[in-house]
Amino acid sequence: MKKASVPPKGKYIAGDFEITGYNGDQQLIERLKELGLSQGLKISLVGRAPFLGPLLFRLGAMVLALREEEAACLNLKHL
Repeated sequence: MKKASVPPKGKYIAGDFEITGYNGDQQLIERLKELGLSQGLKISLVGRAPFLGPLLFRLGAMVLALREEEAACLNLKHL
């Protein structure tokens, strides 16, 4: 299984991913779960907000902006 990492500032790799698990700060993990980012969910990384802002993920019709610290808590598998 290829593990995706958070893109470096100013660069990103757009694509489709599946959430395979979590790691890191427990409070951030709980926040991600409350936002609906559950294990097995398929999401798309669509870009980064202007001025090296948060990463933008598409979940169905919704676009969710996550800070790098939050996105780093997601274990993602590239589809």
